Amino acid sequence: MTPSTMRVVRPLSITPAMLVSTNISEADYAEWLAGAGYAKGARVIATSQHKVYESLVDSNVGHAPAGSPDQWVEVGPTNRWKAFDQSNSTQTRAQNFLTYTLKPGKAVHTIAALNLVDATAMRVRVTDPSLGLIYDKTVNLAGQLLVSTWWDWFLGPRTSPKQCIYADLPSAPAADITIDIAGNVGLAVGVILLGQMRTFSMGVQMGARIGITDYSRKERNEFGDTILVERPFARRANWSPVLRAAEVDAFVDFLADVRAQPCLWIGSGRYEAMTVYGIYKSFEVLIAYFDYSTCELELEGLT
Repeated sequence: MTPSTMRVVRPLSITPAMLVSTNISEADYAEWLAGAGYAKGARVIATSQHKVYESLVDSNVGHAPAGSPDQWVEVGPTNRWKAFDQSNSTQTRAQNFLTYTLKPGKAVHTIAALNLVDATAMRVRVTDPSLGLIYDKTVNLAGQLLVSTWWDWFLGPRTSPKQCIYADLPSAPAADITIDIAGNVGLAVGVILLGQMRTFSMGVQMGARIGITDYSRKERNEFGDTILVERPFARRANWSPVLRAAEVDAFVDFLADVRAQPCLWIGSGRYEAMTVYGIYKSFEVLIAYFDYSTCELELEGLT
C-alpha cells in the first residue's frame, strides 16, 4: 500500500458573531432572571455566554451566574453550542435534522463533523455574496455491512460512519457556509470544525499504531463483583511520517504553534480510525538522510 500523506486541520474558533442562523434553539433550561430565587441543583442558561449553570446553594437570588462562582458552577455549553466547544463527547442533539449557517470571514478549505450518531446524510453549501451558490455537496452516511453474506444483507448489523470530512471547499472569504446533517430521532454531532488544511510528509509509514484510552470505571469490590461504569474514551495514535528535507522546518514550526491546540490529524483516507481529533503528546524528527527525514509523532485524542 502506498503511504498516505499526512494532513492537519487547525480549526477556527467559532464565535457567536459568525453564526448566521440555525434550527437549534437555546432552550435547554429557563433563562436566568435577576429577581428569581433558585434552589440548590437548579439549572439555568445564560444566553449571553451560551452556557448552562447549576446553583450551588439554596435561596440563590441576584447572583449573575457568570460572575458568581460561589453560587453557580458552569455545567457546559448550551445544546446549540456543544458542536463548537472543542469537546468530542459533548454533543449537539436534534431530532432528524440540524442546520447551521456560518460566516467565518476568511477562506475555509475543510469542514468536518465528528462523533456523529444516527446520521444518514450531510450536505455542505457555500454561497458567495457576489457569485451565489458556488459549492453544494451531499455525502451519504448510510450504514454499511461488516461482512457481505445474504444473511448479513437482510438481517446483519450495519456500521455507520462516525465522521464526515469535506476537504475540497473553494476559497471564498466572504461566503456563507451552510451545514446540514440529516438523520434519525437520535441524531447528534460532537464536533463541527472549519479550517484550512496543511499537508505534510511523503506519507505515514506502514506500522502506524492506533488505539483508545478508555476512562470507564472497571473495578471489583470486596465481594468479587465487577463494577462497570461506561465513560468517555479518547483515541490515540503513533505515526511515523517521512518528511522531505524542504518541509522539516515548516513542520517543526507548525507543531510548535499548535502545541496546546486541538487539531484534526488525518493519517490515511482509507481508515476512519486513522483520523484523530486532539493534540500531539510528543514528536521527534530524525535528520536521517540528505533528501528526507523521519519523524515519530504521538497523538492524544480529546474525549
